[in-house]
Amino acid sequence: MKTFPTSAAWCLGILFISVSLITTGSSEVVGPADRVITLAGDDIILPCSLKPNISAEDMLVEWTRLNPKAENVHLYRSGRDSNVEQVPSYRRRTSLFHEELKNGNVSLKLTRVTLSDAGSYRCFILTLTSQEKETTVQLFVGAVSQPVISIDGTKGWGVVLKCESGGWFPEPEMEWLDSSGTILPADGPPERHRDSEGLYAVRRHVTVNQTDTNRFTCRVHQQEINHLKETEIHVPDDVFPKLQVGLIVGLLAAGAAVGLLAASAGVIGVYMWRKHTEADGLQQQLKLAQKQIGELCVKVCPGVFQNKLLNINNIMGFFYSFQFLLSD
Repeated sequence: MKTFPTSAAWCLGILFISVSLITTGSSEVVGPADRVITLAGDDIILPCSLKPNISAEDMLVEWTRLNPKAENVHLYRSGRDSNVEQVPSYRRRTSLFHEELKNGNVSLKLTRVTLSDAGSYRCFILTLTSQEKETTVQLFVGAVSQPVISIDGTKGWGVVLKCESGGWFPEPEMEWLDSSGTILPADGPPERHRDSEGLYAVRRHVTVNQTDTNRFTCRVHQQEINHLKETEIHVPDDVFPKLQVGLIVGLLAAGAAVGLLAASAGVIGVYMWRKHTEADGLQQQLKLAQKQIGELCVKVCPGVFQNKLLNINNIMGFFYSFQFLLSD
Protein backbone atom coordinates (compact mmCIF):
# COMPACT_ATOMS: atom_id res chain seq x y z
CA MET A 1 0.00 0.00 0.00
CA LYS A 2 1.37 3.39 -1.06
CA THR A 3 1.43 6.34 1.32
CA PHE A 4 2.18 10.01 0.88
CA PRO A 5 5.64 11.02 1.94
CA THR A 6 5.86 12.95 5.18
CA SER A 7 7.14 15.99 3.37
CA ALA A 8 4.10 16.00 1.04
CA ALA A 9 1.67 15.84 3.98
CA TRP A 10 3.38 18.81 5.61
CA CYS A 11 3.12 20.77 2.38
CA LEU A 12 -0.58 20.07 2.06
CA GLY A 13 -1.18 21.09 5.70
CA ILE A 14 0.72 24.34 5.28
CA LEU A 15 -1.16 25.06 2.04
CA PHE A 16 -4.54 24.48 3.72
CA ILE A 17 -3.66 26.72 6.66
CA SER A 18 -2.39 29.44 4.33
CA VAL A 19 -5.57 29.37 2.25
CA SER A 20 -7.69 29.49 5.40
CA LEU A 21 -5.78 32.45 6.77
CA ILE A 22 -6.02 34.33 3.50
CA THR A 23 -9.76 33.62 3.22
CA THR A 24 -10.38 34.58 6.84
CA GLY A 25 -8.51 37.79 6.43
CA SER A 26 -10.72 38.85 3.51
CA SER A 27 -14.06 37.87 5.14
CA GLU A 28 -16.54 40.20 6.80
CA VAL A 29 -19.42 39.93 9.23
CA VAL A 30 -22.84 40.66 7.70
CA GLY A 31 -26.08 41.46 9.52
CA PRO A 32 -29.62 42.38 8.35
CA ALA A 33 -30.16 45.59 6.38
CA ASP A 34 -33.30 46.48 8.37
CA ARG A 35 -34.23 46.17 12.00
CA VAL A 36 -35.72 42.91 13.23
CA ILE A 37 -39.34 43.22 14.41
CA THR A 38 -41.01 40.70 16.67
CA LEU A 39 -43.81 40.42 19.23
CA ALA A 40 -43.48 39.86 22.94
CA GLY A 41 -43.67 36.15 23.73
CA ASP A 42 -42.37 35.02 20.32
CA ASP A 43 -39.01 33.45 19.42
CA ILE A 44 -36.74 35.44 17.13
CA ILE A 45 -33.46 35.00 15.22
CA LEU A 46 -30.89 37.81 15.05
CA PRO A 47 -29.04 37.17 11.76
CA CYS A 48 -25.24 37.31 11.62
CA SER A 49 -22.82 35.46 9.36
CA LEU A 50 -19.36 35.49 7.80
CA LYS A 51 -19.06 36.31 4.09
CA PRO A 52 -17.76 34.47 2.21
CA ASN A 53 -19.04 31.44 4.09
CA ILE A 54 -16.13 30.10 6.12
CA SER A 55 -16.24 28.00 9.24
CA ALA A 56 -16.54 29.73 12.58
CA GLU A 57 -16.32 26.55 14.66
CA ASP A 58 -12.90 27.46 16.02
CA MET A 59 -13.52 31.20 16.38
CA LEU A 60 -14.77 33.27 19.28
CA VAL A 61 -18.36 34.48 18.84
CA GLU A 62 -19.78 37.00 21.28
CA TRP A 63 -23.25 38.53 21.34
CA THR A 64 -23.73 41.60 23.54
CA ARG A 65 -26.54 44.06 24.04
CA LEU A 66 -25.68 47.77 23.96
CA ASN A 67 -27.93 49.36 26.55
CA PRO A 68 -25.84 51.64 26.57
CA LYS A 69 -23.48 49.53 28.68
CA ALA A 70 -22.60 46.25 26.99
CA GLU A 71 -24.37 43.23 28.50
CA ASN A 72 -23.20 39.68 27.87
CA VAL A 73 -26.00 37.90 25.99
CA HIS A 74 -24.19 34.80 24.62
CA LEU A 75 -20.57 33.66 24.36
CA TYR A 76 -19.08 30.85 22.25
CA ARG A 77 -15.37 29.98 22.46
CA SER A 78 -13.09 26.98 22.28
CA GLY A 79 -15.75 25.05 20.40
CA ARG A 80 -18.53 25.36 23.01
CA ASP A 81 -20.94 27.79 24.69
CA SER A 82 -19.57 29.64 27.71
CA ASN A 83 -22.31 31.62 29.45
CA VAL A 84 -20.92 31.90 32.95
CA GLU A 85 -21.00 35.69 32.76
CA GLN A 86 -24.32 35.86 30.93
CA VAL A 87 -26.86 38.46 32.11
CA PRO A 88 -29.46 36.60 34.23
CA SER A 89 -32.43 37.82 32.18
CA TYR A 90 -31.09 35.86 29.15
CA ARG A 91 -30.48 32.57 30.97
CA ARG A 92 -31.76 29.53 29.03
CA ARG A 93 -33.15 31.81 26.31
CA THR A 94 -30.20 32.07 23.90
CA SER A 95 -28.53 29.61 21.55
CA LEU A 96 -26.43 29.38 18.37
CA PHE A 97 -27.01 27.01 15.46
CA HIS A 98 -23.99 24.78 16.07
CA GLU A 99 -24.56 22.74 12.92
CA GLU A 100 -24.38 25.97 10.90
CA LEU A 101 -21.12 27.27 12.38
CA LYS A 102 -19.12 25.43 9.73
CA ASN A 103 -20.92 27.55 7.13
CA GLY A 104 -20.12 30.80 8.90
CA ASN A 105 -23.63 31.22 10.33
CA VAL A 106 -23.36 32.67 13.86
CA SER A 107 -26.96 33.90 14.17
CA LEU A 108 -28.46 34.11 17.66
CA LYS A 109 -31.81 32.57 18.56
CA LEU A 110 -33.66 34.38 21.37
CA THR A 111 -36.76 32.71 22.84
CA ARG A 112 -39.71 34.12 24.79
CA VAL A 113 -38.90 37.69 23.81
CA THR A 114 -39.90 40.46 26.22
CA LEU A 115 -40.36 44.19 25.72
CA SER A 116 -37.15 44.80 27.67
CA ASP A 117 -35.18 42.79 25.07
CA ALA A 118 -35.57 45.59 22.52
CA GLY A 119 -32.39 47.45 21.60
CA SER A 120 -29.10 47.16 19.71
CA TYR A 121 -27.19 43.87 19.64
CA ARG A 122 -23.56 43.50 18.57
CA CYS A 123 -22.37 40.35 16.82
CA PHE A 124 -18.60 40.11 17.43
CA ILE A 125 -16.21 37.52 15.95
CA LEU A 126 -12.55 37.03 16.77
CA THR A 127 -10.99 35.19 13.82
CA LEU A 128 -8.12 32.69 13.82
CA THR A 129 -5.79 35.52 12.85
CA SER A 130 -7.00 37.57 15.85
CA GLN A 131 -8.91 39.93 13.60
CA GLU A 132 -11.97 41.52 15.15
CA LYS A 133 -15.08 41.67 13.02
CA GLU A 134 -18.52 42.82 14.09
CA THR A 135 -21.92 44.11 13.02
CA THR A 136 -24.97 45.54 14.82
CA VAL A 137 -28.56 44.23 14.77
CA GLN A 138 -31.53 46.38 15.86
CA LEU A 139 -34.33 44.52 17.63
CA PHE A 140 -37.78 46.10 17.96
CA VAL A 141 -40.34 44.36 20.18
CA GLY A 142 -44.08 45.06 19.97
CA ALA A 143 -47.09 43.71 21.80
CA VAL A 144 -50.68 43.03 20.67
CA SER A 145 -53.88 41.61 22.14
CA GLN A 146 -57.34 40.62 20.97
CA PRO A 147 -60.04 43.33 21.34
CA VAL A 148 -63.15 42.55 23.40
CA ILE A 149 -66.63 43.88 22.46
CA SER A 150 -69.59 44.33 24.82
CA ILE A 151 -73.05 45.93 24.63
CA ASP A 152 -73.11 49.10 26.76
CA GLY A 153 -76.82 50.07 26.63
CA THR A 154 -79.01 51.94 24.16
CA LYS A 155 -79.21 55.49 22.87
CA GLY A 156 -82.25 56.72 20.96
CA TRP A 157 -83.19 53.93 18.55
CA GLY A 158 -79.61 52.53 18.49
CA VAL A 159 -77.40 50.23 20.57
CA VAL A 160 -74.15 51.44 22.17
CA LEU A 161 -71.18 49.06 21.67
CA LYS A 162 -67.92 49.20 23.64
CA CYS A 163 -64.58 47.83 22.42
CA GLU A 164 -61.59 47.39 24.75
CA SER A 165 -58.08 46.13 24.09
CA GLY A 166 -55.05 46.25 26.40
CA GLY A 167 -51.44 45.07 26.25
CA TRP A 168 -50.36 46.97 23.11
CA PHE A 169 -47.01 48.46 22.22
CA PRO A 170 -46.48 50.86 20.58
CA GLU A 171 -49.73 52.81 21.01
CA PRO A 172 -52.37 51.45 18.59
CA GLU A 173 -55.34 52.92 16.71
CA MET A 174 -58.91 51.64 17.09
CA GLU A 175 -61.87 51.94 14.71
CA TRP A 176 -65.36 50.51 14.17
CA LEU A 177 -66.61 49.02 10.89
CA ASP A 178 -69.94 47.76 9.58
CA SER A 179 -70.47 44.47 7.75
CA SER A 180 -69.38 46.01 4.42
CA GLY A 181 -66.08 47.30 5.85
CA THR A 182 -67.15 50.96 6.03
CA ILE A 183 -65.65 52.87 8.97
CA LEU A 184 -68.38 54.03 11.39
CA PRO A 185 -68.33 57.39 13.23
CA ALA A 186 -67.48 56.64 16.85
CA ASP A 187 -68.95 58.31 19.93
CA GLY A 188 -65.98 60.59 20.50
CA PRO A 189 -62.20 59.96 20.48
CA PRO A 190 -60.71 56.76 21.93
CA GLU A 191 -59.82 56.55 25.62
CA ARG A 192 -56.15 55.65 26.17
CA HIS A 193 -54.16 54.41 29.17
CA ARG A 194 -50.59 53.21 29.74
CA ASP A 195 -49.78 50.80 32.54
CA SER A 196 -46.69 50.41 34.71
CA GLU A 197 -45.12 47.99 32.18
CA GLY A 198 -45.41 50.53 29.37
CA LEU A 199 -48.26 48.74 27.60
CA TYR A 200 -51.17 50.68 26.12
CA ALA A 201 -54.89 50.04 26.60
CA VAL A 202 -57.51 51.64 24.37
CA ARG A 203 -61.31 51.84 24.58
CA ARG A 204 -63.90 53.26 22.16
CA HIS A 205 -67.73 53.44 21.92
CA VAL A 206 -70.03 53.53 18.91
CA THR A 207 -73.82 53.77 18.54
CA VAL A 208 -75.20 51.52 15.79
CA ASN A 209 -78.65 51.29 14.25
CA GLN A 210 -80.38 48.11 13.17
CA THR A 211 -79.22 46.75 9.77
CA ASP A 212 -79.92 43.71 7.63
CA THR A 213 -76.97 41.85 9.21
CA ASN A 214 -76.49 43.57 12.61
CA ARG A 215 -72.78 42.63 12.38
CA PHE A 216 -70.10 45.09 13.48
CA THR A 217 -66.31 44.83 13.80
CA CYS A 218 -63.79 46.44 16.15
CA ARG A 219 -60.33 46.74 14.57
CA VAL A 220 -57.12 47.59 16.46
CA HIS A 221 -53.96 48.11 14.40
CA GLN A 222 -50.37 49.25 14.88
CA GLN A 223 -48.62 50.36 11.70
CA GLU A 224 -45.09 50.44 13.12
CA ILE A 225 -45.09 46.69 13.78
CA ASN A 226 -47.59 46.00 10.96
CA HIS A 227 -50.08 44.08 13.09
CA LEU A 228 -53.83 44.26 13.56
CA LYS A 229 -56.47 42.41 15.53
CA GLU A 230 -60.23 42.26 14.84
CA THR A 231 -63.28 41.10 16.74
CA GLU A 232 -66.82 40.88 15.30
CA ILE A 233 -70.13 41.02 17.16
CA HIS A 234 -73.68 40.16 16.08
CA VAL A 235 -76.33 42.24 17.83
CA PRO A 236 -79.70 40.41 18.11
CA ASP A 237 -82.77 42.20 16.77
CA ASP A 238 -84.51 42.18 20.14
CA VAL A 239 -81.69 44.26 21.68
CA PHE A 240 -82.61 47.30 19.60
CA PRO A 241 -85.30 49.62 21.11
CA LYS A 242 -88.85 49.02 19.80
CA LEU A 243 -91.75 51.48 19.29
CA GLN A 244 -94.66 50.81 21.73
CA VAL A 245 -97.97 49.92 20.03
CA GLY A 246 -99.96 52.15 22.43
CA LEU A 247 -97.69 55.09 21.64
CA ILE A 248 -98.17 54.60 17.93
CA VAL A 249 -101.99 54.44 18.30
CA GLY A 250 -101.97 57.53 20.50
CA LEU A 251 -99.89 59.48 18.01
CA LEU A 252 -102.18 58.46 15.15
CA ALA A 253 -105.30 59.41 17.14
CA ALA A 254 -103.84 62.77 18.08
CA GLY A 255 -102.92 63.43 14.48
CA ALA A 256 -106.44 62.53 13.32
CA ALA A 257 -108.01 64.82 15.95
CA VAL A 258 -105.83 67.73 14.93
CA GLY A 259 -106.72 67.14 11.31
CA LEU A 260 -110.45 67.00 12.09
CA LEU A 261 -110.31 70.24 14.06
CA ALA A 262 -108.46 71.95 11.27
CA ALA A 263 -111.00 70.76 8.71
CA SER A 264 -113.92 71.88 10.88
CA ALA A 265 -112.40 75.29 11.40
CA GLY A 266 -111.95 75.61 7.67
CA VAL A 267 -115.56 74.73 6.92
CA ILE A 268 -116.88 77.19 9.53
CA GLY A 269 -114.63 79.89 8.23
CA VAL A 270 -115.82 79.42 4.67
CA TYR A 271 -119.46 79.46 5.81
CA MET A 272 -119.03 82.68 7.80
CA TRP A 273 -117.19 84.32 4.96
CA ARG A 274 -119.97 83.45 2.52
CA LYS A 275 -122.68 84.76 4.89
CA HIS A 276 -120.77 87.96 5.39
CA THR A 277 -120.35 88.38 1.65
CA GLU A 278 -124.11 87.79 1.03
CA ALA A 279 -125.08 90.39 3.70
CA ASP A 280 -122.78 92.98 2.18
CA GLY A 281 -124.37 92.40 -1.24
CA LEU A 282 -127.90 92.77 0.14
CA GLN A 283 -127.02 96.05 1.86
CA GLN A 284 -125.68 97.46 -1.39
CA GLN A 285 -128.88 96.44 -3.21
CA LEU A 286 -131.06 98.12 -0.54
CA LYS A 287 -129.06 101.34 -0.77
CA LEU A 288 -129.50 101.36 -4.53
CA ALA A 289 -133.24 100.69 -4.21
CA GLN A 290 -133.58 103.55 -1.68
CA LYS A 291 -131.94 105.94 -4.05
CA GLN A 292 -134.09 104.89 -7.02
CA ILE A 293 -137.38 105.16 -5.03
CA GLY A 294 -136.48 108.58 -3.76
CA GLU A 295 -135.76 109.86 -7.26
CA LEU A 296 -139.02 108.35 -8.52
CA CYS A 297 -141.10 110.03 -5.81
CA VAL A 298 -139.65 113.43 -6.58
CA LYS A 299 -140.53 113.01 -10.24
CA VAL A 300 -144.03 111.63 -9.76
CA CYS A 301 -145.21 113.78 -6.83
CA PRO A 302 -143.19 116.97 -6.99
CA GLY A 303 -145.95 119.03 -5.38
CA VAL A 304 -146.25 116.83 -2.35
CA PHE A 305 -142.58 116.95 -1.62
CA GLN A 306 -142.46 120.67 -2.37
CA ASN A 307 -145.27 121.32 0.15
CA LYS A 308 -143.36 119.10 2.58
CA LEU A 309 -146.57 117.08 3.27
CA LEU A 310 -144.38 113.92 2.89
CA ASN A 311 -140.69 114.10 3.54
CA ILE A 312 -138.31 111.85 1.61
CA ASN A 313 -136.45 111.17 4.82
CA ASN A 314 -139.49 109.35 6.19
CA ILE A 315 -139.45 107.04 3.19
CA MET A 316 -135.72 106.44 3.57
CA GLY A 317 -136.21 105.70 7.24
CA PHE A 318 -138.67 103.01 6.35
CA PHE A 319 -136.16 101.32 4.11
CA TYR A 320 -133.40 101.53 6.74
CA SER A 321 -135.73 99.88 9.23
CA PHE A 322 -136.44 97.16 6.74
CA GLN A 323 -132.71 96.70 6.17
CA PHE A 324 -132.09 96.39 9.91
CA LEU A 325 -134.66 93.65 10.20
CA LEU A 326 -133.05 91.76 7.34
CA SER A 327 -129.63 92.00 8.88
CA ASP A 328 -130.94 90.40 12.13
